[in-house]
Parts: sequence; structure tokens; C-alpha cells
Amino acid sequence: MLLTAPRLLLAISLIAAGAARPVIAAAQPPRPSLSPLASSCQGCHQPAVNAGTMPALDRYTAARIAASLRAARDQPEPGSIMARFAQHLSDAEIDALATELGRPGKAGTQP
Repeated sequence: MLLTAPRLLLAISLIAAGAARPVIAAAQPPRPSLSPLASSCQGCHQPAVNAGTMPALDRYTAARIAASLRAARDQPEPGSIMARFAQHLSDAEIDALATELGRPGKAGTQP
């Protein structure tokens, strides 16, 4: 069967799309959907939003995130958005949130 130009273009497009799929999947591993609380953190702490001013949380371990949230809650800086956010969180909520957002790693390590 001889392929006409439109069919050839379609065939090439389908082959290219199939070949690109593993590359895209490898570059961006699927992340489970976030809880509403974690989603609110990602509003500021995702690289595409505030790369220069707010760190991306997936660069930090859960232990580091939990320590930062506790510091913001227990020793708030005046005018801090994080202090207003963290003041309502219990230790259990902080631990759960940090585990959900942080990267796996040795406790207490930094990026």
C-alpha cells in the first residue's frame, strides 16, 4: 500500500508521539495528587511560580520542612506568611504535611 502525503505525515506523527512518551514520563515522574493543605503550600513553593523567592519544597527532606514549619509556628517572624499558615497546625499535621511534600532522604539533611 502506497502512503499518500497526509497518511505519511499522520504515520510519522503517531510514531514520534509514541517515541516521545517514555522520555516525557522519565523527565516528570508522576506525583500522587496532593491533599488540600499540601496544595496550598504548592501555590507558592513550586518552581514555576516563585523560583527566585520561594524554594521548591521537593528539594528538601521531610525533616527539614517539618523543622521550618515548627520554627515558623513557634518563633514567628513579624509579617511572615508562613507564621500565619503554621500557627494553626498541630505537630501531627506538620509531620504529615512534611512527609507529603518533602523528598525522601536522611532525616535532617539539606538539599
